[in-house]
Amino acid sequence: MVPNEGENDLPLSRLPAAMLHPIEGMQGHGLVLVTRKTVTRSDVAVRQGRLLISKGEVLWGQLSEEEKRELVRPKGYVEVEVVDPRGERNEMKLRRRGSSTTLVLGSGWIKLVKDNKLEAGVDFIELWSFRMGLKLCFALNVERQLTIPSMMMIYY
Repeated sequence: MVPNEGENDLPLSRLPAAMLHPIEGMQGHGLVLVTRKTVTRSDVAVRQGRLLISKGEVLWGQLSEEEKRELVRPKGYVEVEVVDPRGERNEMKLRRRGSSTTLVLGSGWIKLVKDNKLEAGVDFIELWSFRMGLKLCFALNVERQLTIPSMMMIYY
């Protein structure tokens, strides 16, 4: 499995084996980096219940015509699978936010947040898209950013 070429693509070696194995097992193809971002408060808010995909134009370019038609319908959505950092597969719905090109992952996102203990301002995520046959899927890579509490000081 080789990622599509492009300025946002990272080498496959950056994806943890726990994510690569399920993707390969799903016979995933067409791996494309969709977005990178620090997790925000709204991304982990239970009442929001969704991941805002900030660079929607990259993802729109990966959608089939049928998926695009479904997403522009009022209350339209596309059923997708998301492979989390533990290699677990999560069913979710991809929706368009309002009338914009911004897309969101919901219906299962908060369970993924809780299962993976994602934290706003601490976790940096990469969202990759790929196909399993014709089905749109995603892989979520998470890197915890190390923080040093401001109260901690080391004196020599």
